[in-house]
Amino acid sequence: MPIPTPLDVASRALQPATGLGSTFRARYQQGIRCSRLIPNSRLVALALASLASDDGEIPAKAQPGLAGLVATTGLKPGQVAVNLRALESRGWLARLHGAQYERAVFELALPLYVRSRQLN
Repeated sequence: MPIPTPLDVASRALQPATGLGSTFRARYQQGIRCSRLIPNSRLVALALASLASDDGEIPAKAQPGLAGLVATTGLKPGQVAVNLRALESRGWLARLHGAQYERAVFELALPLYVRSRQLN
């Protein structure tokens, strides 16, 4: 078995967690609340979590886009974009498609370190 590279480990950490069933959103919200993310990132993450189903998927009709998150959080568009980028890079959010935040489709994700801590 080959030794995983840092890129392998990072790509696995950014994949959405599977097999958590209906408790995924609750684990996500708990993880966000206990994280060391800055308050604005937590606000954006919890706003997205409020739109997600129990398994972490945000339905197409509920995808807020940048304007929706600006209206929900009260942050400026640049602040929302920076925090979305931070959530993606830390593994809390998976972008399914869309290059621009206004048209991007997101799904909640749990970083690998959170999944392993909560599943044990």
